[in-house]
Amino acid sequence: MENIKTLLVLSIILMSAELHSQENTSITEKNTSVIETTNSLKDTTVFLKEASVFAERLKGKIENDKTIYFVTNKTVSASGSAQDVLRYIPGIQVDLKKNISLEGSSNVLLFVNGMERDKSYISQLNPSNIDRVEVLNTPSSNYDGNVSGVINIILKKDGDMGFSGSFFTEIPTSGAIVYSFPTYNIQYAHKNLNLYTSYNGEINFEDIDEIYKYQIRETSQTDNITYIEQVRQKNLSHKFHYGLDYYATSKDVFSYYGSINPYSYEKSGKVLTEVNGDDNTSWGTQREETDKNLNVFNSLYYKRLFNKEGREVVIDISNSILRSNNSISFLNEEEPNIPSVINSEKPRQVSTNIKIDFSNPIGENLMLNTGVKAGNKSMQNENITGFDYNENLYAVYGFFHYKRSRYNLNFGARAEYVQTELKSNFIKNKLSVLPYATFQYRLNKKHNFLLSYRHSVNRPSVFQLTPYTYFDNEFSVRKGNPLLEPEFRQRLYAEHSIRYDVSYISYRLFYERRTNAINNLTVLNEGAGFETQLQNLGEISLLGIQFSGSLKLGSLAITPLFILYNQSTFGNSLAKQNNIDNRNNWAFEAGISTVMSFKHDFALSGTLQYSTAKNHIQDNAFSDALYLLSLDKTFKSNFKLGIVAALPFAKTFIYQATEIEDQNYTNSYRGTLKLPTIPIMFRLNYQFRIGKDKALLYREIEEAPKRQRKGF
Repeated sequence: MENIKTLLVLSIILMSAELHSQENTSITEKNTSVIETTNSLKDTTVFLKEASVFAERLKGKIENDKTIYFVTNKTVSASGSAQDVLRYIPGIQVDLKKNISLEGSSNVLLFVNGMERDKSYISQLNPSNIDRVEVLNTPSSNYDGNVSGVINIILKKDGDMGFSGSFFTEIPTSGAIVYSFPTYNIQYAHKNLNLYTSYNGEINFEDIDEIYKYQIRETSQTDNITYIEQVRQKNLSHKFHYGLDYYATSKDVFSYYGSINPYSYEKSGKVLTEVNGDDNTSWGTQREETDKNLNVFNSLYYKRLFNKEGREVVIDISNSILRSNNSISFLNEEEPNIPSVINSEKPRQVSTNIKIDFSNPIGENLMLNTGVKAGNKSMQNENITGFDYNENLYAVYGFFHYKRSRYNLNFGARAEYVQTELKSNFIKNKLSVLPYATFQYRLNKKHNFLLSYRHSVNRPSVFQLTPYTYFDNEFSVRKGNPLLEPEFRQRLYAEHSIRYDVSYISYRLFYERRTNAINNLTVLNEGAGFETQLQNLGEISLLGIQFSGSLKLGSLAITPLFILYNQSTFGNSLAKQNNIDNRNNWAFEAGISTVMSFKHDFALSGTLQYSTAKNHIQDNAFSDALYLLSLDKTFKSNFKLGIVAALPFAKTFIYQATEIEDQNYTNSYRGTLKLPTIPIMFRLNYQFRIGKDKALLYREIEEAPKRQRKGF
């Protein structure tokens, strides 16, 4: 074994290449064996069944005048519906009825892929199809003046053709409380045609107590009145959506969308009344309510793209018709055939709108957006002789967007002219000019600064203007106010946001001022009864700080929101005449959502929403904290099963309460939901797809206003 030399050979192997070798062996003069190998690479094809790249998505970032929150797999795994996804977005609140608000305001527009939708359409979106959620706290001038915020849901993009759909439902485990929001959607796309239909329902049955307490302090005595409605509330709504999109050319799109929605909200049950004073008396009555509504909506949509990138025009025409028939009677138990109080309404509302938007780039860094809108709303009520309300709105708006590498500037204004007429009563004309501006500065990849200002208007609805008397009970009535003026709001805030790793946090200093504030005014009339009417009562100002974020701590994702502010109210002359003093108080709001993921596609999640009492100019309003727990399991990628516990161990939930303290009386109201010890429901989500579906078009929806009523 002497004189043996070792030869090391290095082989290089490349993906998609095959190694070929040819060996030649020779013997040297010193009997040393030498092997010469010639290697060559030959192209070949390698088929991979699947290649996966895993990374955690960024939680959020500020872009231009909006905050973008990306939907992660954790969020999808813990969500049964699109509203569940929104619960994990900072600043967005979703209640048990799946009503959506943004930073405490319900005057929010909901969009899908940049076009307006309503709450019912959001309900039938599948969480796995949502890519991100964009939040605009300062809506630009192309949005209506009464809008306080915008939520835009961006869906994932798919291919050109296919057949797809999904189904979702909740299954209650007790007949005492039923919360079910079933949905389905089916879509078929072929070449340049897209057809779709969907449904979302609301099936709610619950037991509630509505408690009114009055104390009337007179010179010689004090009367205490307790009025309790122990009722079963039944909410039924079935909304069917249908439509088509036709792509005539690569630059021209026509679309039709319609919906039909029968619904009812009824409360019936026993009423107990007790009066304590010189004479102690009590009696019982039976509340019976019937409610039938039908809302039909239709719209036509056209979009034209021009050769210049970014230049486009959009035309949207819509019509909505709402017919209602509501009656409430209180039957005396001693004389059941004689109703003691009757409320009866039979309104018909028609709303028609046309909107034209035009976008045009000016140079490389400047974009102009402008448009016009015209709308008409009319309402008649068969139960009010001669009642005929008509409203015309004309708006013109425009704003500029200027973009550089480190900063963005948006500024513009909206002018709205509104004419309202109540025949044989009044005609009003009002012009409002509403400016807005935002400035964003990007210090680096991690730090962003945003300065924002907006002037907006809150106009009274047709129901608030109607001179109609509505009986809450034998001791309290509410009236419409045809002399009500619009409320104006100015909001200014400065925000700093920080990104680190995949997490996102922001803190904000804000100031808000409401003038001509629309608030309830309650007075004690000469007959010792209470009359409540909306009035312009003065000014409300808020100054505070806000912290929000979207954080990842290991397998735990946390979405916090904390708001602390000082609120001051300044009553006008009408408020002073009714002995209402100026007030100042501190208020705190908090919201926390968490998601924890486990092996085998399990996800545990929880949400908490809490707020201290809020001062209005005359009354205080408050509610209990809301919390939910859920556990979800995903099977493969198209079926999900979950279990949800709403307010476990609470047994009761105050969903709305008000208190008034006057030198001559006190007036309080509490609406309480009665719950099992652990209210549990199951939820199912199934999704199917054959081929790939074409992204739907979405257009503006003008919802008919609804009367504000007591109840959950």
